[in-house]
Amino acid sequence: MRLLPAVVCAIILLSLPLGGQTVVPEWDEYIAEQIESGAIGEDEGAEFLERWMVQKQHPLDINTLTREDLEQFPFLNEFQIRRFLLYRHAHPEGFDSIWVLNEIAGWDRRTCLLLWPMLTVQKRSESAADSFREILSYARHDVSVHTDAILQRQEGYRPDSRHPYRGDPWGGGLRWSYAMGNRFSLGLTASKYRGEPAFDKRRKGFDSYSAHFFMQGKGAVRAVALGDYRIGMGYGLLINQASFMGMAYAYPRGGTTLRRAFTYAEDNFMRGAATALAQGRWALTAFYSRKGIDATVTEDGAIKAIYHTGLHRTDAEIARRNAATMTTAGTSVSYTDDRLRLTFNLLHLHWGGLRLLRAVGTQGIASLTDLERFSLVSADYSYLFGQGEAELFGEFAGAANGAVGTINGLRYTHPVGGSYMLVGRYIPADFWSYYRGAFARYSRPGNEWGVMGRAAWELPSDRTVRAFADYYGSFVPRFGRKEKTEALYWMLEGEKSLSALSWSCRIRGTADKRYRRSLAVRLRGRYMFDERWRLMASLQWSRSSSFDGELQAWQAPTGGKSFALRADYSGGKLLRVCSMDAVAFDTDSFADRLYEAVYNPRHHYSSAFFYGRGVRLGVFVRIAPLPHVEVESRIDHLLRRDTDTIGSAGELIRGQARTHLFMTVRYR
Repeated sequence: MRLLPAVVCAIILLSLPLGGQTVVPEWDEYIAEQIESGAIGEDEGAEFLERWMVQKQHPLDINTLTREDLEQFPFLNEFQIRRFLLYRHAHPEGFDSIWVLNEIAGWDRRTCLLLWPMLTVQKRSESAADSFREILSYARHDVSVHTDAILQRQEGYRPDSRHPYRGDPWGGGLRWSYAMGNRFSLGLTASKYRGEPAFDKRRKGFDSYSAHFFMQGKGAVRAVALGDYRIGMGYGLLINQASFMGMAYAYPRGGTTLRRAFTYAEDNFMRGAATALAQGRWALTAFYSRKGIDATVTEDGAIKAIYHTGLHRTDAEIARRNAATMTTAGTSVSYTDDRLRLTFNLLHLHWGGLRLLRAVGTQGIASLTDLERFSLVSADYSYLFGQGEAELFGEFAGAANGAVGTINGLRYTHPVGGSYMLVGRYIPADFWSYYRGAFARYSRPGNEWGVMGRAAWELPSDRTVRAFADYYGSFVPRFGRKEKTEALYWMLEGEKSLSALSWSCRIRGTADKRYRRSLAVRLRGRYMFDERWRLMASLQWSRSSSFDGELQAWQAPTGGKSFALRADYSGGKLLRVCSMDAVAFDTDSFADRLYEAVYNPRHHYSSAFFYGRGVRLGVFVRIAPLPHVEVESRIDHLLRRDTDTIGSAGELIRGQARTHLFMTVRYR
């Protein structure tokens, strides 16, 4: 009953007949939605945010946009891309304003607002650069150094700790790039996490390094990648490192995708070489990777376990560092015409002569034990109907052990009647791929059956309603349970936008048969005082119940609530950004991540889960003391009244203050 007033209040607010223009949504909020929906991880979110910030600094000319340019934006579907190209073809004189997107059928308000910051109108823009010399003329240097530390001493640094950290209690790294937007990039990163040894007798330099060369072209050679890069094939049954795969806030896009990996993370990217070629309607992509992985290796040369955290703080973690070498190679051939896209994919991987015992994610499948090498093949497709308003898409994949998995979907977009999508998946228990991640909720990519549905409507008076549901289950018991999984996850969200004020209400629920039931509600509002000042508020409430198999009864519910405030200032000559946030929480279970309450620096996408009762206070500042020099700093402090707090990396936080310092030097 406590939930009813909040829901009724939200419905009333969303129905108010107020007019005006919509507040421009922030890209960090959109990416945070992807992270909350499970589509991408936090490291991937930071990299995507950096990618769009770079794109904003190097906007695309609306009169020279290509299909490939538009396909990089995950919120655009094939119908919207096709409508834009047809509309521009009907106006050969060209566009003199980016606001023309409002006139294109099927382009809703949210889509336009997300894309406008990335576009411009120029007679000669960077996006039209053809030769390598032209691209280099637009390229810019970017150097950044960052460090972070927790001021209070942690458990791992105590002399009597069971698993002592061997490094200093500070983390940091550096990044250098010479790039022109997202078309050309030469970069290097070096970093260490808190507690990892560096610059001592154990480690002569940083804990991890990454380097890349990446270039996109418009001729026969579409892309070249050397060093670290990410690749995606089809809809993720084989591998997906390069695109969004969540349906709640993004549209799935098949084919083969290749992009740079410019990140501090040590997992979920390739290390080697890749190229993408195209001639007419045909395209070819080939790649090779050889990369060390953290693993536990037995004396007889078997990989017992693989670790993806990238942490090397304790003796055990250091011993697992690059204990095995993984080689991956693959290729794809694609045919594309006005309606049909058909791609054939091949992926092969092996572990340098070692055996992989009981492959990760197989849950003890007999046919996937004692692997030395493994191969997968797939075919993915997309077919457009009419003017692109309907699309049939999917992927069929086969593994070396004979298992077959498939994903198939249907999308329909009406210019004024909303957009709809339905996706079914069937990934049996004996299908396995080391790389993630298809439309599944768990594992790599997830052995389950399921049906997902999504709908979005643009209503009068700048109102938006979105609905999402996923009914899924497993073929065998998993995650230590005695019964098969069978669950329903659903979400309903409404948003109302005005010239200066916007608010939204989101309700999410999970009904896992005889295991867990949960419900979470979030009310969020944002007010723009002017171009420089913004205020945000968020109220969250959650409740969860678990089923006791021994007593055959539901346990007492747990949950909690939180309230967050954040004030932002931006636009000054010296003080570029100042953000202050405060969160009060009272919960005995995991609450939702409070992304909207934290100003996220470009290269840091951290936000804590909260246990117990208390508050968190934070301040973020970015200043420009000299031309081409920016200094960023954030400090936040947690004050608890009862239990502990779990950090985003799983560390135990005992009321520390956490300080982050960021420096950026640019030469133009």
